[in-house]
Amino acid sequence: MRSQLQWQPQPIHNDISSRAAVLQSSLTWHQTTFSGIWFGCFESDDNVQDHPVTMLTRFDPGGFFPLHGHPGGEEILVLQGNFADETGVYPPGSYMLNPEGFIHRPYSDEGCLTFVKLRQHGGTTRQRVKTNIYELSWQPGAIPQIEVKPLYEQEGFHEKVWVERWQPGTALSNVVESEVKEIFVIEGAWSDELGDYPTGSWLRYSPNSPYSPSSPTGCLVYVKTYPLDSTRFIVGEDFRQPFDITDSSS
Repeated sequence: MRSQLQWQPQPIHNDISSRAAVLQSSLTWHQTTFSGIWFGCFESDDNVQDHPVTMLTRFDPGGFFPLHGHPGGEEILVLQGNFADETGVYPPGSYMLNPEGFIHRPYSDEGCLTFVKLRQHGGTTRQRVKTNIYELSWQPGAIPQIEVKPLYEQEGFHEKVWVERWQPGTALSNVVESEVKEIFVIEGAWSDELGDYPTGSWLRYSPNSPYSPSSPTGCLVYVKTYPLDSTRFIVGEDFRQPFDITDSSS
């Protein structure tokens, strides 16, 4: 883990037409302006917002955010500890897609680590998702060595999200994606021809660029796909933060 530095808005891995790979061990942890909250950046676009759009978020014990909403929605996958807000307490494996319009005050009494994606699920008609990846049933994948658990797919929107379980020794050659594919390693290790990526690593593969993924030890990975030409960061014109909304009766 690198030293804790003040974050400066900047572009990081913001070209989705190019491959990206980041190990958790290479992250710099940046202290936020919120009590007991830190983030480590995988992907950032300072033309979209002043903090990362794909990151790990770490809560110290007692860490909390004030009441806020999410322009373009948010995804949360709880990795360690218990994440909480007004809707409940969420243990490891909890997955939430909170659409635009959802507001909350996240906190963690004991501390937690979460994988977070922001502004990538815009649209006020998005369904809210709240589940736990460890409680869902496995379904057959494209090959016998890979099983899947769908997390999100909705008519009218182009993103798809699921988890995959790769059996030890699974290896594929010259895979070519038709869309952008992102991988986050939840458990085990993912490999390709360019390296090995242990738990906590994030990767992004661009379309029409062959790669050869494998997992000698087996792994559990979060997967997200979307078209290269899609508009990723959609915010409704009528979006307002809770603190921007005034009481018309006052």
